[in-house]
Amino acid sequence: MGSSRRSKKDGKPWFEKPSAEVSKRMSRVKSFGTGLEQSMESLLESLNVEYEKQPQLPGRPDFRISDTKIVVFCDSSFWHGKRKKELDGSAFKKNKEFWTTKLQETRKRDMRTNRNLRNLGWRVLRFVDTDILKSPDKVSKKLLGEIEKNA
Repeated sequence: MGSSRRSKKDGKPWFEKPSAEVSKRMSRVKSFGTGLEQSMESLLESLNVEYEKQPQLPGRPDFRISDTKIVVFCDSSFWHGKRKKELDGSAFKKNKEFWTTKLQETRKRDMRTNRNLRNLGWRVLRFVDTDILKSPDKVSKKLLGEIEKNA
């Protein structure tokens, strides 16, 4: 951490404040009801799998498979730090420290969420956007296998 980083204790950000244009663009990023979730929902429907959207569970899973203890998260490769170039900062021209820290913290939060849900008896499935969109057969196979085990 550079000397320009301010501590969280003083309440001031340790990163460069984004421009108004960037702030406006980022405020439009949805946390639920995304195209990725819609693709997963279509996949679940094509498999005749009953589900609940946005169940009230820790970590806010995207779906809960009915009559099982299975929850499904649809993770964006970017926002959940699935690609090396984002994690090591090479994808960023500005605010590298902010973005790499943010993505690393998101990954840690995902691990805590998985652990908490498992401790409550849930089977946690996380599917990344590239698999949902480009390899739906792979996702279907994994999902149906887990449903068979947990029904």
